[in-house]
Amino acid sequence: MSQRKLSLLMILCSLIGGVIGFVVGELILSQLSTELPPWLLMGLYFGQYALFVGLMCLVAEMISPRLNGHGWKQRYVGASWKMLVPSTLIMVGVAAMLLQLLYGFSYQRGSSTDNIVMLLDTSDSMKVSDPNNQLFQAASDVVRKMDNDMQIAVITFNDRTEVLQPLVQLSDQNVKDTVIAKLQNHLGPSGGTQIEKALQTALEQLQAAQQLNPSSTVVLMSDGYSNVDLQKAMEPYKQANMHIHTVGMSQVDADGTYLLKRIAEETGGTYFNVDHAEELSGIFGQIYDMSRQDRNLVSERTGATADSTFFAIIRVVGMLIIGGLLGLALGLIFDNRHLAKSFTIGGAVAGLLAGLLLESALTSSDWLDTMIRLLACALMAVVMTLFTVFIPASTSGGQTSFKSRIGKGKRSSERVLESGNRTSKRFDS
Repeated sequence: MSQRKLSLLMILCSLIGGVIGFVVGELILSQLSTELPPWLLMGLYFGQYALFVGLMCLVAEMISPRLNGHGWKQRYVGASWKMLVPSTLIMVGVAAMLLQLLYGFSYQRGSSTDNIVMLLDTSDSMKVSDPNNQLFQAASDVVRKMDNDMQIAVITFNDRTEVLQPLVQLSDQNVKDTVIAKLQNHLGPSGGTQIEKALQTALEQLQAAQQLNPSSTVVLMSDGYSNVDLQKAMEPYKQANMHIHTVGMSQVDADGTYLLKRIAEETGGTYFNVDHAEELSGIFGQIYDMSRQDRNLVSERTGATADSTFFAIIRVVGMLIIGGLLGLALGLIFDNRHLAKSFTIGGAVAGLLAGLLLESALTSSDWLDTMIRLLACALMAVVMTLFTVFIPASTSGGQTSFKSRIGKGKRSSERVLESGNRTSKRFDS
């Protein structure tokens, strides 16, 4: 005989565990995202999340064993505690590592490195827009933080263009120092603004290096306006599926703002407006982070794969698998095949919903993304534990073979002892 059960205490405790896991996960993201590779970061994130959810669900059943019964509490709690870490932190954590490797793998880029081409305005108007030379200081700061697999080119432009630094890989600190020295020793502002010439020079640099591909990004900064044949200038970049991010100073006129926005929109890039030159360093750093195309399962996907259906499917399916494994982990902790079935199906549904939420709602806003992750973590914890209502469990218990063998072994030993006692009594008589 089977019946549907619902433990409100477990739902509440699972939610608490999910929130605790979310808080710890956010600390991991904020403190270790630049120190650890994404696969290890996601392993820790979901491993500890599963641990806290499993821990709180175990505590709920110890307080009120509504799903497993008092027999479980009396005989099998010790075995459940032993299964807690292996089935949550280790099993779910390792699975998340593998799924992150699958999600973060660069299927189309092969072994090529990321490339950034900086187009920096040195027209005469920059004397007013950037009197303290913050633009080149911001560019220097970005070069300092770039990874060694990055390639960079720097092109300055006014009436004409100058390749301040041809495309070069920042393989060690000496190369970085050379690029930074060139940025700090550039000629001062003068002349007018020729944006189309700058875009053409950047195109030539990438073509010469055979790097006109989605792994390359152009960053265009200007405070002026010039006539640009957008269709002609943008077509090679669009065919290569490249992004051009544009940065405009607040003093730029309406035509200049419109031009920079159009350039960004035409190539799927982003336009950034700068009210004060001191903001340039932060904006350049943000653009660099976007260009790296690093993807993890709980953050916004940027770069050439931002709108990729392929990676969207991998994320959603990955979250479905993580949710299903989280449910299976609870079944292993309680060693109950009926609960394992219920929690696994519920966890898979919860993971699917969380994956769809992350894929559709993540943005470039830090606080909003934090709230989305909180909602996803809470959703997984609650929906999974609700599925005991939809999938009935046997009223006679559902211990798996391990505990059944233990119980059978004890009963068999008792029967042997009783048989021996009866035999002894017959001889005695």
